[in-house]
Amino acid sequence: MSARNKKISEASGFTLIEMMLATVIVLVGLVAVAQLVPTSLLMNSNTRNDATALVLAQRELEAMREVPLSGTPSFTDSQGLLCPVGQTCLLGDPTQPNQVVGSPVAVFQGAPVIDFSATPVTGYSFTYTDPNDPLGAQNDFRWAVITNVNAGQVIASRRIILGVFRRGMRTPTYPVTLDVMVEK
Repeated sequence: MSARNKKISEASGFTLIEMMLATVIVLVGLVAVAQLVPTSLLMNSNTRNDATALVLAQRELEAMREVPLSGTPSFTDSQGLLCPVGQTCLLGDPTQPNQVVGSPVAVFQGAPVIDFSATPVTGYSFTYTDPNDPLGAQNDFRWAVITNVNAGQVIASRRIILGVFRRGMRTPTYPVTLDVMVEK
């Protein structure tokens, strides 16, 4: 064998089997990463839905907290953002002290949550569709109120349990529940 042929055989590259094995390993890695993309998109969508429901719930709860304890336990909204136009949103019943009034409440992991499987209660629920939401999701608002009265039958405090559930989404979401106590 000549010196030139000896150098060529010593400097040989990868075999076809080695190249095929390396290609299979790279393909398996790419497929694994590609499977993460739909999961990531789903988690991103759920997080956005939860954040939107939370912002809407906070806005609604602030409107409810601003209603004075004295006077009529209800409110209306001429713009239809916090309570549908023409509807009165109720905030408990002082004649039923220390009782849950409004939407049914369940206990989940020790915390009160609105039961969205029950039928909506008039005056304690409404549906809102944000005109700026590109998906057109409906936001189901429901709340319950526990009113405490003092000896003179005057409202002393109000506990509001508010839930918002975004319906019509492509991915399943869970309701957001906020719980607040308003006192004098």
